[in-house]
Amino acid sequence: ATDDGFHFAGDGKLGAILTPNDGQCHLEDNMYKKSNEFDYPSVGQLVQKLAENNIQPIFAVTSKVVDVYKKLSEMIPKSAVGELNEDSSNIIELIQEAYNNLSSLIILDHSTVPDVLDVKYNSTCRKDKASMYEEKGQCDNVKINEEVTFKVKVTAKECIKSQSFTIRPLGFTDTLTVHLDSNCDCNCNEQPDPTACSGKGNVVCGICSCNPGYTGKNCECDTKGKSSKELEGSCRKDNSSVICSGLGDCVCGQCVCHTSDEPGKQIYGTFCECDNMNCEFHNGFPCGGKDHGMCDCGECKCLPPYQGSACQCRKSTEGCLNIRGNECSHRGTCHCNRCQCQEGYLPPFCQECPSCTAACSTHVSCVECKAFNSGPFEKNCSQQCPNIQVGDVSTTGSRQCKEKDSQNCWISFRMVQEDGDEIYTVTVDPNKECPEPPNVALIVGGTVAGVALIGLLLLLIWRLLTELFDRREYRRFEKEKSKAKWNDADNPLFKSATTTVVNPRFN
Repeated sequence: ATDDGFHFAGDGKLGAILTPNDGQCHLEDNMYKKSNEFDYPSVGQLVQKLAENNIQPIFAVTSKVVDVYKKLSEMIPKSAVGELNEDSSNIIELIQEAYNNLSSLIILDHSTVPDVLDVKYNSTCRKDKASMYEEKGQCDNVKINEEVTFKVKVTAKECIKSQSFTIRPLGFTDTLTVHLDSNCDCNCNEQPDPTACSGKGNVVCGICSCNPGYTGKNCECDTKGKSSKELEGSCRKDNSSVICSGLGDCVCGQCVCHTSDEPGKQIYGTFCECDNMNCEFHNGFPCGGKDHGMCDCGECKCLPPYQGSACQCRKSTEGCLNIRGNECSHRGTCHCNRCQCQEGYLPPFCQECPSCTAACSTHVSCVECKAFNSGPFEKNCSQQCPNIQVGDVSTTGSRQCKEKDSQNCWISFRMVQEDGDEIYTVTVDPNKECPEPPNVALIVGGTVAGVALIGLLLLLIWRLLTELFDRREYRRFEKEKSKAKWNDADNPLFKSATTTVVNPRFN
C-alpha cells in the first residue's frame, strides 16, 4: 500500500550506486543490508522472482498514482491494482476484491525455450469463449470446480537435441515438465515394439493408443468395465471436490500424489489431502521441528517428552501440583505445565469456581443426614451423599455456612472442598437454632380480646357519630327559630279548642 510511485533499475544512480541488482535476498534480522551496494531491481527481475515464489502482488494505491501502478500491473502477470481511500478505510474490501479477481484468473505459461521451438496455446474457457494459438493460455472469471482446457502445441522448426521445458499455471506450485526429442531419420522397415504400451496398445505419434478396456499413459490400467468418469470419481473425496485434491493425478482410479517443489514437503493421503507441513509452527518449524514432533495431516504428533498443539513445551506436571501434590486438584488436566480446568474452575490449580452453585445450600440435606440422622436422606444417606464426609475442618480456606434444615431449624457448619469433583469435608455445630413452638392460649385469648376490642371500638364510633348528628340538628333548629317574625304567644297556626256559636233568634 502506498500513495507514491516506485523505484526501479537506474534510480540508484542518484545515490552513485551503479552496480546492477543481483536478484538475491540479502537479509539480516529481516532487514535488507545491501541497499548502499546494489541498484534497484528491474521490472523483469521482479517478475522473475514473483513467478519463482508463486507470489501474486496486490497494489493498494491512492488515486493520484493508480494509473502508474496499472501500467506496472500490465507487465507483471497475476497482479492486481486497487484504489485506496485517503484514510485507508477500504483496505479490507480492496484486498478481498483483488484476491477474488486473481483467484479467478488462470494463466498458463512456460519457461524459456530456444528460438527453434514455437509454443502456442489453445484455451477453451467456456463453450462460448475460446482463444487459439496464443503466446500464453489464459482464462478469466473461472469459478470453483469449473473445468477449463488448455491445449499446447509445440513446433520444432528444425532437428533438435534432447531438451526439456516446464509449463505451469502462474500462482500455483504444480508444474508439467515436457521432454523433447526429434526423430529426423525415418526407418520405414522398423517394426513396432511389442512391449510398448504394456502390450495393450500401439504407439501413435509418440502416445499410446490403448485397446478397449485399458487406459493410462502406458495402457497399464484395466478399467474392468468402468468409464473414465467412474475412475475419476474414485479419486475425489466427495462430489464437490477436485480430483486428488488438486495435488495429484488419478491413475487407474487411485491418486498418485505430486512431488512438492518445497524442500522437505511430502504430499500423501488417499486423496492427496495431507502433507507434513500444514501444522502449527513453533520456532519457525512445523510442530517445533523434527526433534519435537512430526506433522501428520494437519496435526502434530509429538515426540516424548514434548506436548502441545505445536509440540512447543516439555511434558511436566510440576507447575500443576497443588499443596497436596494433586494434579490440578483432580478437576482438570495438565497441559504444557499449566492446568486446563473443568468448566467454571480457575487456574492455576482449579481450586476456585466463582460461577458454581453455592455448595452450602446444595448439600445442606446431606449435612443434616450425616450429622443428625434426619432429613430427606435419612434412610439412604450413604448412597445419596457419598461425597460428604464429617470431620475436622480448619478455618483457613473453609467456608462458613448457615442453612435451614427439613425441620426449619438453622444448622451452622464449615465445609471445605477436597481434591476431586464435588467432594467436601464438613464440621457441624451440634446445636441447632430452632424456633420456639407457638403459645395457643395466648393466640386464642389475643384473638378474642382483639375481636371484643374491635366491637367496642365500633360501638363507640357509632355513638359518637350519632351524638354529632343530633347536636348538628339541634343547632339548625335553634337557628331557624331565631329567624321567626312572630311572638311566642301569637302563633298564626294556633287554633283554639273552644268554639263559640251565636243564635240570631236569641234575644
